Amino acid sequence: MFEKEKTPVDGYGVGSALVHGNNDFTADVVKVNGKKMAKVGRVYKHNRRLQLIRL
Repeated sequence: MFEKEKTPVDGYGVGSALVHGNNDFTADVVKVNGKKMAKVGRVYKHNRRLQLIRL
């Protein structure tokens, strides 16, 4: 759908129901362009170990 509408997408995620293994994790969008966008119960938490990578 995103490709059909020519909407930019940075990535796609699938739930653990599709991928089985020992490394189960989640990722949630919590900010978009500096604006809070988290679903209920999720918040932005700064992580000083993350580094910006320019491609």
